[in-house]
Amino acid sequence: MRHARPTAPPAGRPLGDRLGVLEREIDAALAGHVIPGRAGRQALETALDELLAAYASLRRGLGADLVGATLLRGLYRLWWRVDAVGLERVPARGRVLLVVNRAGILLPYEALMVAVALAIDHPAGRMAWPLVDDWVVRLRLGSALGVLRATPGVMRRLLERDEAVIVLPEGREACAKSRRRWYRLAGFGRATFARVALETGAAIVPVAVVGAEESQPVLWRLNTVGHWLGLPTLPITPTFPWLGLAGLVPLPTKWTLHVGDPLDVAAHHPPEAARDPRTVLRVRDQVRERLQALVSEGVRRRRAIFLG
Repeated sequence: MRHARPTAPPAGRPLGDRLGVLEREIDAALAGHVIPGRAGRQALETALDELLAAYASLRRGLGADLVGATLLRGLYRLWWRVDAVGLERVPARGRVLLVVNRAGILLPYEALMVAVALAIDHPAGRMAWPLVDDWVVRLRLGSALGVLRATPGVMRRLLERDEAVIVLPEGREACAKSRRRWYRLAGFGRATFARVALETGAAIVPVAVVGAEESQPVLWRLNTVGHWLGLPTLPITPTFPWLGLAGLVPLPTKWTLHVGDPLDVAAHHPPEAARDPRTVLRVRDQVRERLQALVSEGVRRRRAIFLG
């Protein structure tokens, strides 16, 4: 039986789209849906390493550096005036999985601000990779903002390369939050991040973002219209759609990042524990409890929503 091989992305398509096609094929193969053989798996893992290197190159390119990075730094320093508390708790090197809470706003600004904080305010100036929902990448913002699709294969390979990875386990469920659910975590789903952390021995660091919920208050959501547009939901806010696309600009609330102590997964569990569903769920719930405690404490200590 011949092993299937990843097909080359069609020439002539934008590079980001071609990389996206290759990424999806590789991730499906690594999940065991296409290639069962060891040799084929090793070949695909090598291909995925090359893919991640290509994304890193894009991230350092002119477009990402001058447009995306400048925009994100402006949001971080000037618009939200982000304070990062406990950033030194993130290890300077090695495998790190940063688990971040998600507000009900449309774009995953929380993961992006954590990445900026690590890049410019961490003592070691550490680069981190935000992993986001597929629909965000489809907006062709991936290469400019330095994000990748949140898939187990990509997460695993990044950690195996001793990278820092940012995940938002609440996923699309967070986009359906009502005002009554602000700063209350949604479910963490199938605990993919916990399983991959167990497999790779990555340290898990909870990071609470306070200030994002108020930056784009949602009056109601048009889920059907959102799905038709390829979005999880279409938020109706005090400024959108009344001010057009300008109404999607979040308000300049004051943001604070609260970084918790790392959870040393490798010190408590061998890699084989990733095959035990009870252990995976136990780690997931432990991280969720730590993150919720950080979020609640951050909200309690906040002095003002806009000032600071």
